Amino acid sequence: MPLSSRSKTIADELLKALDTSVDNLTDTQFKQLISMSEKVLATYYDTLQRDKDGNITEAENTDWVKGLLEVEQKLLKLLTTANYNKGITEYFSDFDTILQLNKELQTTQNGIVDYNKLEKALNPKQTFIKDKVLFELKQGGIKKVFVEPTKQVLLNAISLGWSIEETRKEMDRIYTPNGELERNAIRSYMQQIARDAIYSYNGTINGTIAQEYGLEKYSYIGGTVSDTRPFCQKYHGTIIAKKDLNEILTVYLGSPTLSQGMYKVPVSDYEANFAAYRGGWNCRHIAIPLR
Repeated sequence: MPLSSRSKTIADELLKALDTSVDNLTDTQFKQLISMSEKVLATYYDTLQRDKDGNITEAENTDWVKGLLEVEQKLLKLLTTANYNKGITEYFSDFDTILQLNKELQTTQNGIVDYNKLEKALNPKQTFIKDKVLFELKQGGIKKVFVEPTKQVLLNAISLGWSIEETRKEMDRIYTPNGELERNAIRSYMQQIARDAIYSYNGTINGTIAQEYGLEKYSYIGGTVSDTRPFCQKYHGTIIAKKDLNEILTVYLGSPTLSQGMYKVPVSDYEANFAAYRGGWNCRHIAIPLR
């Protein structure tokens, strides 16, 4: 049975809630991180020796090495502050909204009213997803896109004798406070982590519902953009039977062109976790279980 009119309305509300949550976390975390880091850098700039022309000159002084290590530790410490954690906490609270919208959708579409089986099976999976977000935004990839590039600019500035103004301009290439935010590596990374996590959580809810309540089909819907990947272009707006997934995924995962953006895992793994994996990393589609 396709989605009813009321179910479509709830599904649209769900998609909006997912994207709003991603946008809120991305904007909050990015702005907060850049604001805090600029204060750390300003303090460090003041410690650097300069020649009569205002260029950094530390050739005969090794204090800058210790100072650079201290900057690194201060940048890492920013990732543990209350201001930085606030946005993540608010993001996690959105998970409850996503769960409730899914329950409302399933009650309307499939008549499910008892969600004890769902919540019991979902809890450990939810914990795993949240832990992964915390790792990536506080210890994992954030170091590669934020801490390491910042250190490299400072190292270059000292080694090449840049002025503080030149150093700030080069740092702006990383932070882009007034540039093209969509191309900013730090912001893009945060956005991908946020989207993958909450969409994966939503998919985990759907996959758990399908398994625990014996639902055999998925309504595949979501946002499409100019570079929407082949799988999502093909199946957007369609109903996919679980019995057909193995054959479909065998075709797509077996072709480097067709599998663009999809996770590189065995067909059996993708089939078992289809609602969570969907079209792959950064996918904006959802797979709603149907009878």
